[in-house]
Amino acid sequence: MNPRFAMAFQYYVFIVFFMHISVLHALALNPMIGNVTVKCIESERQALLALKQGFHLNNNAWLSSWGHGDNQKECCNWEHIQCSNETGHVLKLDLHVSDHIVRAGSITTALAELHHLNYLDLSYISFNLTPSIPIFIASLTHLRYLNLSHSGFQGKVPHQFGNLLFLEYLDLGYNSLFAEIPPQISNLSNLVYLHLGSNSFHGNIPPQLGSLLSLKYLDLSENGFNGTIPENFGNLSNLEYLDLSSSYQISLSSGLQWLSHLSFLRHLSLPKVNLSTANNWQQLVSGLSHLQYLDFNGCDLSDSIPSSLSSAANFSTSLSFVDLSGNNLMNSSLIFPWLMNSTSSLDMLNLDHNSLRGTIPEAIGELSSLEYLNLASNQLEGQIPISLFHVCSLRELDLSGNRLSGQFHEFAKALSNCNHKQLQTLKMGWNEIIGMVPDLSSFSSLQVLRLDSNGLNGTLHEGIGQLSNLRELRLGNNSLEGLISESHFSKLSMLLTLDLSHNSLVFNISNEWVPPFKLIKIKLASCILGPDFPKWLQSQHNMNWLDISGAEISSNVPNWFWEFLPTMVKLNLSHNHFKGKIENLPLIPQSALQIDLSSNSFEGPVPAFLSISAQVFLSNNMFSTANLFLCSNVSANTEYLDFQIITLEDSSQIVG
Repeated sequence: MNPRFAMAFQYYVFIVFFMHISVLHALALNPMIGNVTVKCIESERQALLALKQGFHLNNNAWLSSWGHGDNQKECCNWEHIQCSNETGHVLKLDLHVSDHIVRAGSITTALAELHHLNYLDLSYISFNLTPSIPIFIASLTHLRYLNLSHSGFQGKVPHQFGNLLFLEYLDLGYNSLFAEIPPQISNLSNLVYLHLGSNSFHGNIPPQLGSLLSLKYLDLSENGFNGTIPENFGNLSNLEYLDLSSSYQISLSSGLQWLSHLSFLRHLSLPKVNLSTANNWQQLVSGLSHLQYLDFNGCDLSDSIPSSLSSAANFSTSLSFVDLSGNNLMNSSLIFPWLMNSTSSLDMLNLDHNSLRGTIPEAIGELSSLEYLNLASNQLEGQIPISLFHVCSLRELDLSGNRLSGQFHEFAKALSNCNHKQLQTLKMGWNEIIGMVPDLSSFSSLQVLRLDSNGLNGTLHEGIGQLSNLRELRLGNNSLEGLISESHFSKLSMLLTLDLSHNSLVFNISNEWVPPFKLIKIKLASCILGPDFPKWLQSQHNMNWLDISGAEISSNVPNWFWEFLPTMVKLNLSHNHFKGKIENLPLIPQSALQIDLSSNSFEGPVPAFLSISAQVFLSNNMFSTANLFLCSNVSANTEYLDFQIITLEDSSQIVG
């Protein structure tokens, strides 16, 4: 599971489990007393049958136990139904069967006949004939649990929901509800769980939510709120889960001081909330002694505390997820020591796209539970701590886009000592890493390896071909040399991206070789692939990016190759010695393609099918005419055309 949502999901499961247990216990839902079965109430049985009839079901298996047969008279034995063991009234109706949407027709008013209903779950059912939440649901005033999530509802939340005074659990998430949240929601003083996320609510976040003092779970994420976060959220002293993440930026009225009152908070997610005025955010977060999940991604944060406050006594030792990416943090000597208090539990740390300066402390190796570390796109410098590679739990490490330095074979040695079976992603590109690339075959779980734009030298070990889970291999812009054989790719059946460009590598591969992979992106510029056109490319039907420029190929381009163009976005064959004519082929129009055939020895007419491209580079060739090309539908697709220094029989064609 994606680490950004793992903690949220675990906590959601806990809350749902807690609510199920508490409701089941409170309602005593066993329909049996001794050996006597309580008969269901006939009016409620008829209401359930009318409800089923309104669904217009195509799936005969769903609700198959609901029926008119003689053996179906006892509705308390129907699936998804539970009755009171004292009165026989239907108390629970749970139609949620899976996390896949069930298509149904309408919710009939018959549902309102179940007057004693305490528990109603209609989640993951799409009612195409009931586009809005039916107001009559608000007449079920005994409800304690109501889940209408993932049901495709539009429109407003009925203000009559304020009549559901016993409601403890309300989930309206993942619908298309809009307008403002009705202020009557503040009447639901018993609410423990409120999920309104992933809708289209707009306007201000209603301050009335601050009066729901029993709330432990509040999710308002992914809506269209603007304005500010109500200060009275500080009244929600029992709150354990708070998610206000949004694609629209909301802000604070007077800082984050209200956080200091939420001492039980375990999950805090405020990505994209403007926290630029929260000068003491680190100090406030340090006071949340139960915090496990912190997401302040893209909040315009800056360094806020002196080093004397970096080890506040109450700082949570349970913190496991921290995302502070996309902010304005600058001083690494403030942020790293501040996080060192969570050495026992931190497993995800994301600080990418800040402006962090300074060094990565050696003490980072004490984060013994760390699985994901992203420090990319900062201004960190100095040596990469060897201790970091002793963290044996690492699954993903991204240090790219900094000014770090060090010997790669030393890092690999540290990794080998740990036998990293968990490591899946290693990104260290665009630094100053030097040394040879060692045998990495022992890292069998590795899926992403990015070491591009460093100072790596020597040959590439054939053991890299044993990384059977590898999906992305990027070693471009280094100083690697030597032969590349079929053994380098022997087990790379999962590979999608291959970048060995701008090295001094020579491909020694037979014409009969069929690769085990189906690549999407291929970057082999300046690698020696010639003199013949690489026939193995014929099996790469999925590629949309190919750069084999400067590859010392001097043959013709085979006709089968041009048939790949309609699905490609970039093709670079420049600075080779390609010769011969390019046969004109009928192709499906493609306007996104950038094609570079410059600096070769192509002859004959410029084929018309090249006009499918948005950008065409044909300079420094020996084409004889461009009539077919210029008279085609080039004006509709081509945005840039380079004919510079091209030999044509009649150069006036270009002007025309």
